[in-house]
Amino acid sequence: MTETTPTRPFATATDSGHGGLQTFVTAGPATIVADLSAAQGGLDLGPDPHELVAAGLAACTTMTLRLYANQKGWDISGLHVEVFSSFDKDATPHERFERIITLEGDLTDEQRERLFQIAEKCPIHKLLTAGAKVVTTVGGN
Repeated sequence: MTETTPTRPFATATDSGHGGLQTFVTAGPATIVADLSAAQGGLDLGPDPHELVAAGLAACTTMTLRLYANQKGWDISGLHVEVFSSFDKDATPHERFERIITLEGDLTDEQRERLFQIAEKCPIHKLLTAGAKVVTTVGGN
C-alpha cells in the first residue's frame, strides 16, 4: 500500500490567543471551539479532546449503519448512537468507549443483529481498536 499526503489537513487546531485553553478546531468545512471543563482549567466552551474522539466514533457508527441499511433497503426510521468514555489506570487499555446504539424501524431480529455486527466494521471503531501510528514533524521557523 502506498502512502499519500492529503491535499489538505483532515483537522487543524489553533490556540485561540485568549490566554485560556480554548482552541479553534477545523475539520472539513466546519470550525468549532474545543476546551476543557472548568475543573480541568478551561472554560467549558466546547468539547474536550476525548469528547471529540467519542463524537467521531458516534458519527462514524451512525453513518456506517445508515449506509448499510440503505444499501440493503432496510427500514430504519431512527438511528441514534451514544458514546461514553471512561479511564481506568488499572485496566489495559486505560481508555474505554461504551457505545449504545438505538435503532427504530421495521427491522427483524436478524437485521438488528446484523447491524450490530456492522457497527464493529465502522472505520473509527477499527482505528480505535487496532491503533494508529502518529508521526510528528516540526513546522514553522
